[in-house]
Amino acid sequence: MDTSVIGASTTSRGPRWHIVLIGAGHAHVEVLRRFRLRHNPSVRLTLVTPGRDTSYSGMLPGYVAGHYSRGDIHIRVDRLAEFAGCAAIFQRAVELDAGTCRVGMEDGSSICGDVISIDVGARAAVTAPARNSALIVPAKPMDAFERGWAKVEPRLQTDQDINFGIVGGGGAGVELALAIRYRLGRLRAGTPRGARIVLLERSHEILPGFSAHARKRLIRILAAHGIDIQTDTDGSDGETLSREFSVLILAGGVRPVDWLSGSGLATDEAGYIAVNRHLQSISHPAVFAAGDAAAMIETPRAKSGVMAVRQGPVLAQNLQRMAHGLSLNPFLPQREWLNLISTGDQYAVASRGRWSAEGYWVWRWKDWIDRKFMRRFEF
Repeated sequence: MDTSVIGASTTSRGPRWHIVLIGAGHAHVEVLRRFRLRHNPSVRLTLVTPGRDTSYSGMLPGYVAGHYSRGDIHIRVDRLAEFAGCAAIFQRAVELDAGTCRVGMEDGSSICGDVISIDVGARAAVTAPARNSALIVPAKPMDAFERGWAKVEPRLQTDQDINFGIVGGGGAGVELALAIRYRLGRLRAGTPRGARIVLLERSHEILPGFSAHARKRLIRILAAHGIDIQTDTDGSDGETLSREFSVLILAGGVRPVDWLSGSGLATDEAGYIAVNRHLQSISHPAVFAAGDAAAMIETPRAKSGVMAVRQGPVLAQNLQRMAHGLSLNPFLPQREWLNLISTGDQYAVASRGRWSAEGYWVWRWKDWIDRKFMRRFEF
């Protein structure tokens, strides 16, 4: 494993406050961007993350559909972290002692900080392994999805009878199902004969949390693209499902990363880090968390990439303010936010609250928002 460190430098007086960022999720890349733009010589920053780049979840379905290249959807974390007072350690964190702020890494080394911030996302819920040649691809974490998708892609053209089971009928599952259908159609010059895509949802209806109008639009689009919907289906039995499908994509339930359970941090019932309105651990004030790894106890919201992006600026402010002994700013999440669901063919559905709309113009709007977001991290 590459343990090289880049950008490590200090002032002549030496750093007075050491902040360790674990993970390069959507909130942490914004923290890096802001620290880079406004360098604080009294703060030393260390990023611990396994890869030199990180993917943006909002553009992942477009990548699967073939609209974006890998470079289009990735933020170069190594470049983002190249500034004075910042070091990047390309290792996967496997342990945290919240009491001592010590982070253990998979090569056996460790690092301590004055403050720890965690943005490591979540993992697909545990499923039984496949017993035949079926490929099981978790949608989270995103690096695991990319590795799995790289194995699926060669089969899109060669396996005429390929069939997909998409476990999870939320927005992510719907987008991936439609993206795969579009990609198959392009590769096979029309309707992908023999290919089957089934959306599997454990509850009574798909798209929980969406308005009835938006749900109706997307169900109609799924049907028009020949995607089957099966509700009241147990998606946790990978062994059974792998007998029916050649590819299983796990876009449903998630769980926290394993090492959080031994950190000593207070968690919610599901095991996610319990944070207050400042994104600060309710049990360990020197620990912060954002994105899917965090559970906002005072203002609970569904986990989403939108929420992680919005947490980034407040997290950056609070890490700076913590270092200077200042009062922290609250993160005030919206009760409703804009959802833009791409449907594969550069068409999309927009929804917020009871309002919804659809069209090619919605996809162009989404594409503009996504590309604008990515340009923020070009250095």
